[in-house]
This record gives sequence, C-alpha cells and structure tokens, in this order.
Amino acid sequence: MIRVLHVIDHLGFGGAPFVVKNIVERMPDRIESIVCALRPNPRSLPIDATVITLKSRKYSPRAPLSIAKICRQQRIDIVHAHLQKAVLSSLWAKRRRGAKVVIHEHGPIFREGAGGVYRRFLRWLGPRADAIIANSEAAKSAVENVICAGYPEIDVVANFIDLERFDPERYDGAVVRQSLGLGADCFVVGFVGRLDRAKGADLLVDAAGALRNERDSYCFFLVGEGHERQRLQERIRQLGLETTVILAGLHEDPAAVMRAFDVGVVPSRREAFGIAALELMRMRVPVIVSPVGGLPELVRDGQMGILLPRLTPDAIAQAIRTAAWDSVLRERLSAKAFEHASSFDGQRSIEQVVEIYERLTASEERLDDAQESIGDS
Repeated sequence: MIRVLHVIDHLGFGGAPFVVKNIVERMPDRIESIVCALRPNPRSLPIDATVITLKSRKYSPRAPLSIAKICRQQRIDIVHAHLQKAVLSSLWAKRRRGAKVVIHEHGPIFREGAGGVYRRFLRWLGPRADAIIANSEAAKSAVENVICAGYPEIDVVANFIDLERFDPERYDGAVVRQSLGLGADCFVVGFVGRLDRAKGADLLVDAAGALRNERDSYCFFLVGEGHERQRLQERIRQLGLETTVILAGLHEDPAAVMRAFDVGVVPSRREAFGIAALELMRMRVPVIVSPVGGLPELVRDGQMGILLPRLTPDAIAQAIRTAAWDSVLRERLSAKAFEHASSFDGQRSIEQVVEIYERLTASEERLDDAQESIGDS
C-alpha cells in the first residue's frame, strides 16, 4: 500500500481541485489517498476520500509544520502538491519529514505579479522535489526555464474529465436554454471560468461591444465568479450591454449550462492546459480559444475549434462572427471536438501517476535494502 497526501491551497470549485478529485477517485486500491486543504473554502468540492482542512491563513508560515505533522501521523509515503502555496509548503516541509514530494504544475508558474515570487522560491526549493508533473508541454517548458532541465525529471500528464458527467446526451439544449431564460433564436456565446484578468472575461465583454450593432440576437452568458465581477459589471454598463451580457455566477453543474451554448470562448491571457475548453468540446460546443500556453496543444485550429491569431477583442469578435454565420463549420468543429475530448478519459493519465508513485517508492525501498545490507555487514 502506498499512502499519498494530496496538498492543495483550497478545495473551491476550480480546475486544480477537480484534477485532485479526478485523480483521487480513480486511484487503484493499492494507493491510499488523503487530501489536505491548507485553508477552508465556503463552497468546497466534495471528494470521496479522507479530507483534512487546515485553518491556515492565505499565506501561513505554519503550513509546512502542519504538513509534516500529518505525514508523521498518517505515515505518508508521498506528498503530491498542487498550486503554488501547497507546492512551496510541501517542499519546505520535506526538511522535517522524509516523504517523497511530487510537484504538480497546473499553471501558477505563468502568473504575473505574485507568480514572480513563486518562480524565485521554486528556483530555490524546486530541486528538493523527487518528481514533477506538468499538465502540458507548455507548462513543462516553463518549469524547465525555472528549474534546471532534467532535474528532477518532469512528466507531462494531461488533465482529464469525467466523461459520464460531461455527456451531451444527458441534457436537452432547448430545455436548458428555457431554464436559463435564453430565447430559442438567441445565438449564445458562452464562457466558463473565474472572473479575473487571467481568464480574459473582460476581453469577451469588449468583443460583445464590438458586435452589438451587427446582430440583435447575440447573447453572452458568462458562468463564474471572481474579484473582477464588479469591474465587468461597470464595463457592461458603460457599453450599454445590460441585456446582451449576463454574469450568471457559479453553477455547480456547468455541463448542463454548456448545452445551451452555440459557441464557447476561452479568452485566457495565460492557461497551462485549458480544462474549460476540454469540457466544452466534450459537450459538443465549438470553441474559440486564445493562442497561449497549452491551448494550442489541445485545440487544432480549423479542426476542432478556432485558434485566435492574436488575443484582442477584435479577433474574438471576428471569430464569433465567423462561427455565428457558418452553421456547417460549427457542426464540423463540434463533431471533431467531441471525438477528441472523449479520448481524455483519464486512463493513461492515472497509469502515469501510479507509475510515478511506484517509481518513487521503489527507489526508497532500494535505499532501505542497501542500508540494511550495510548494517548487516
């Protein structure tokens, strides 16, 4: 039995917490998983595993001590750390507890502002990691630019989704539209993500402004919450888009809402993988994505989506315009997108993670055997 402690900043509804949930709930019986959230979240994601929630502040110097204590009490073999505060706390805690540490890079390394602090600490502490997982080739390259390439080894493990949850046959698009108050003749442009600068919702609002005089039936439906909500509301008011752009807040079943979309837009300024794009593709929604991070790896332009030539409101507006007036294109893109997204069932990703765990514990067993041999001699 290999005992793994997944450490994450918090378990709010978001990309990284869903990755943790998907990994933990798909592990084979020989892997025992415990999840540690460094701080509580008012809307924590339910996970079918033992969950320990600390009462740490957002930046708590006690987090490494708490992680080390849990490792001792739970006899942890591997600490699998997700997101920046969990990564740095887990690497620091390794000084106090000999569990192997796996860094899982979801994208904080691309962050502006505080991301610079994270990269500096990662350059210092990163070599303590025993393995690194990156969710895309773009994320792997970013990590290699911070930590010396090849030390420690970096494995690319793609994110995956719950194909049963994201099944377009479970939902009737017309019924969903009616429940959301969207007219049948409305061309719905959808967005799912945090309302912050990184996810680019402001760019989509400005694109809506560029399109407002071209087609009365455009409707922009933005699902998510974040600290930029108030600024977005003000921008919507300034552009006179109160009846065109809807800030719908959080939805615990985004798969259902996606069935109401005619096209989905992922206008991220940075994106390590693009889980929202993958979910939209699985729900047969043609996607328009920004040309950053891991998105070009996930969406091949003209085959399973539209890859923006540049990330500007005008480019987004032009892509929406193209999709709106070409139903044949939308049908072709959605069919290929569904086929491609359906391959992200997690089977290979779980196998890769298990292989990493077994590789690390096997090296520990060889070390123990060598020490016993020296003792006997």
